[in-house]
Amino acid sequence: MTMSGIEENPDTSHPLFEEAQQIYRSLYIYSTEAVFLLYADGRIADTNPSGERVSGYERSELLRTRFSSYLLPTDLRRARRSFRKVLTEGCPEQVGFSFRSKTGGLVTVDARVVPVLRQGEVIGLLGISRDITQQEQAVQILDDQNRVLEMIAKSTPLEETLDKLLRMTEYQTGAKCSILRYDPKRNALFHLAAPSLPRDYLRTIDGISADERGGSCGASVLRKEIVIVEDIQSSEVWEKYRTVALKYDLRASWSLPMLDSEGEVLGTFAMYYEQVRQPTEKELELTRKVCYLARLAIEQSRSDAMIYRMAYHDSLTGLPNRRFFQEKLSETIRQVEADGLKLALLYLDLDRFKMVNDSLGHGSGDELLVEIARRLAASLGPDKFVARHGGDEFVVLLIDGQVPESELIAQRLLDIFIRPFEVGGYELFVTPSIGISIYPEHGADAAALLQNADAAMYAAKEAGKDTYAVYDAHSETQDGARILLENDLRKSLERRELQLFYQPQVSLFPTRRIGAEALLRWHRGQSEWISPGDFIPLAEETGLILQIGEWVIREACRQGKQWIDAGYEPFIMAVNLSPRQFRQSGLVDLIRSILHETGYPPEYLELEITEGMTLDVESASGKMRQLRDLGVQISIDDFGTGYSSLNYLKRLPISRLKVDRSFVRDIETDLGDRDIVKAIIAMAHNLKITVIAEGVENEDQLAFLEANGCDEIQGYLFGRPVPPDEFERGMTVQGTGGRHS
Repeated sequence: MTMSGIEENPDTSHPLFEEAQQIYRSLYIYSTEAVFLLYADGRIADTNPSGERVSGYERSELLRTRFSSYLLPTDLRRARRSFRKVLTEGCPEQVGFSFRSKTGGLVTVDARVVPVLRQGEVIGLLGISRDITQQEQAVQILDDQNRVLEMIAKSTPLEETLDKLLRMTEYQTGAKCSILRYDPKRNALFHLAAPSLPRDYLRTIDGISADERGGSCGASVLRKEIVIVEDIQSSEVWEKYRTVALKYDLRASWSLPMLDSEGEVLGTFAMYYEQVRQPTEKELELTRKVCYLARLAIEQSRSDAMIYRMAYHDSLTGLPNRRFFQEKLSETIRQVEADGLKLALLYLDLDRFKMVNDSLGHGSGDELLVEIARRLAASLGPDKFVARHGGDEFVVLLIDGQVPESELIAQRLLDIFIRPFEVGGYELFVTPSIGISIYPEHGADAAALLQNADAAMYAAKEAGKDTYAVYDAHSETQDGARILLENDLRKSLERRELQLFYQPQVSLFPTRRIGAEALLRWHRGQSEWISPGDFIPLAEETGLILQIGEWVIREACRQGKQWIDAGYEPFIMAVNLSPRQFRQSGLVDLIRSILHETGYPPEYLELEITEGMTLDVESASGKMRQLRDLGVQISIDDFGTGYSSLNYLKRLPISRLKVDRSFVRDIETDLGDRDIVKAIIAMAHNLKITVIAEGVENEDQLAFLEANGCDEIQGYLFGRPVPPDEFERGMTVQGTGGRHS
């Protein structure tokens, strides 16, 4: 039997032949490379000590077993193809493949396969294999880490991220892995991810106690260090759960606790093997890396949940806040519309609450609100949605079967105010007024439904307070006023009653005016100023907003060009787009036409849209990119009133975020608002997006925003919205500067 390249008929009587045989034998035995001798049918005929070391099997265990039975399914076809080629053509082949060692670990080799000849006939194969496991694992582990880090950055659901992390680890090690979260209140561990452990096993030990007899994981929590159990059968640590572990052939286990930045236990990462064994240094190193990534994922998930809670829950009462309610109301309307159901909205306002604040102080007022929120939630139960809408206002949503009971529920809410509230040593008697509106009878969208519930609430107050009222859709007073308002709004453009006021926008570094927001005003009948909050929702509902919005954009561009022609330095002109405007199919062509018609430089026009308009990210980003292609800038208005993930913002071509005034208003006293504003500024700056805060009215607000790196501000502190001639006088005195994207 000879190998290719060695003379087939040597002179066996020559002393050199005997010496060569001894040399070959020594090379075979002492080679650091694993050598496998295979029969032509693929069975193992022999292996050297390095083959035993690499595979983990003894030579006697390997003999006459099929070599292919150890290979990974993904490598089997490639290896067979190479082996077949060597057998049929007699030419050496270089092939790489991976297999599972006896302990279950992944082994990767680079093999030189040569034919074994007898009298010119190939009768077997000789594989000389170099172990490249460490190099391959290093590359694979780095790739896996990057994949998991990307999932964490994209705020992928925690369970999905951890499952992916464990599957990658199991592939590398052959172990069965788990990640458990620690609940300090119950001193117990609960599974977050365990892709390969038997379901029955997980159900049995879910909730294990964190103590010295709580398995590897329980003990590692208690000790705050890695716990290695090489034999579960004899380990005291597994005393409570030994039987169930052995039932599922779990023989060895080690667990490492995950600690947060303050040294508190978040959970554990564990590896299980079906053989009695200790971990290798490489496995311990991998354990630490996996534990680190799992901790990052858990802390990111907690951070996301905290930001979500701050953005969607009232910091005082813990109830859902106005933003949460507005999204919930819109979502519920879509749901009941699709299902042909009904919806009731109860709007609750406290009577004479201001008196409590004025007489006992805001601290007592806050205590009262907390207790009222607690009673409301307890009275309504978990199947009804209650939120704090603002100040002393609360809202309740009732769906379908609950709608006929809306008046009974309103009365039940009135009843919870019969008992006095104990606040600061005082017994306070407070009453509410409640307005009720029903979808779809009293409004086809969220704004109308809320507006009509609010109107019904005021009707309850006019009826003497401490009562409820259902919106009267047929009231001549209500309908008549609305019809007159709509008719006058339709004629407002023709009568030249609409005007644009301009409010300055100021850069903080350095302090200078860099732009203006064009704000719509209606001088009805040249005698009565109508609030935008009263006529813009009506314009949106009736579709008049398209005609009015086109006029606003054209007038803002015309005025901006007039100032440029007068010698003033160009500056950003910010104009709001309504949802209906943004959805219209011809928006991009309209903007292009207005820019051409007025001659206003597109780079100085900024269109403001709200987060709600970008819920369909694909559609919104496409339209926004078309606008950016015109040279127009895009900003997100009222930022923070929706919930935008980092991944969401990265996909939109925006140049500026405007922090909503609701966060700025209480920034001096509300820690939740302060944290949210800090987070928004940091997130925007990471994405190279400029941040402007609106509603800045005093020096304390300004100082906080400056200290936290806010780029620009807008608000009464630097100027109220004023007509163009008055704004121009300010330009003459202060000058303006341009801001380029």
